[in-house]
Amino acid sequence: MRKSSVAAVATLFLAGLAGCSRPESASSGTTISFGHWGNNEEAATLKSMVAAFETANPGITVKVDWIQSDYEQKLQTTIAGGKPPTVAEISNTSLAGFASAFRVVDVDANAFYSPNAALSMRIGGKARAVPFVVKPKVMAVNSAVFKTAGVEPPTSGKPLSTDQFADLAQQVTSGTTPKKTYGSARLWYNGWLVAEGGSFYSKDGTACTLNTPQAVKAANDVIKAQSATGFAPTQLDAQGQDMFDWLSIGRLAMQPDFGPWDIAKLTALDNPAINLVPVPGAGEPLEFDGLGIATSAPDKEAKAAQTFVRFMSTSGAAQDLLTTSKSSLGVPVVKGSLAAFLKAAPTLNLQAFVDAVDQSVVGPSVAKDPQVQTAFNDAINSRTALGSGHEDPAKVLADFNTTCQSTLQSK
Repeated sequence: MRKSSVAAVATLFLAGLAGCSRPESASSGTTISFGHWGNNEEAATLKSMVAAFETANPGITVKVDWIQSDYEQKLQTTIAGGKPPTVAEISNTSLAGFASAFRVVDVDANAFYSPNAALSMRIGGKARAVPFVVKPKVMAVNSAVFKTAGVEPPTSGKPLSTDQFADLAQQVTSGTTPKKTYGSARLWYNGWLVAEGGSFYSKDGTACTLNTPQAVKAANDVIKAQSATGFAPTQLDAQGQDMFDWLSIGRLAMQPDFGPWDIAKLTALDNPAINLVPVPGAGEPLEFDGLGIATSAPDKEAKAAQTFVRFMSTSGAAQDLLTTSKSSLGVPVVKGSLAAFLKAAPTLNLQAFVDAVDQSVVGPSVAKDPQVQTAFNDAINSRTALGSGHEDPAKVLADFNTTCQSTLQSK
């Protein structure tokens, strides 16, 4: 990214972050802590971004706290104990449960190329974190499986409808278990619900919306897909299996929830038969990860934290590092770093990830979503054929919608 582009974006962003009017020297000689999750490769990427920040800001030291398991529970514990990290990584889906622990920031939407970015970190009309990476889903396609079946594979143009996808997946499915070639990886209900145009919650997150035709169709589609004559493996068939490995050896024709974290694996595979195209329908749930600044941070640390957050979110020196040929944390949120993202794997259609950022709508962040999801998984898997049950999904979803609404309204 050219220095002039970085300066332009940083200037826009500078106006947006609360409390950034004081000179940078105010935070010189300060140490801040940064809490984050991730696997080894993701942690290495964040470490390199932090190193770039410290090089550009020699007066500020960042103590990295890599929380390798139970991230949100451990973060809540540090908050309750009064010793949270100065800056903490948080996803837009989980932000509502942590909002009160983070300072309010004014994020200028012009700093980002997608309107979804600025919207992703808002709770009650106020931004509680700054987006620094987005993790959209695309669909990986093994064209060799289609060629064997004599069927044309989907292209990188307009997304397939969910019905078109199901029809294609069925056409290229062949054989019987345990050597069956599947048209698709196992469908994730939450993702397929969004692809069908549905959602768990209303736009403002105050109402549950699982008693809709889209929710019922999504459930019936998933059940049909994993039936004995369907095109996707059952939960038991897929248990302990890596769907990417199945895709690479031709046991899968399509993987409709392919994330950016698998870019390095696909690059290393160097298989020209595998291409990236848009996910079917209205897209998959879109995740933005942001950086929140602790409300409990002393003013000097908070000032340094604002400098750090601004750098991670808008500087090419950081954003250019999000994806390389060896590791990918996700897609940059500033336009100037998209070129570096695309160059990380020039033989792949990484543009599909960029296009996907605007394909899906950012859902509301709901504080009680963890409780809702746990109860939902228990109900849907025990009572319907998504799991071991046999009840009509329409009835189960209607029943659960009432439970879900009660959960949202409980104190």
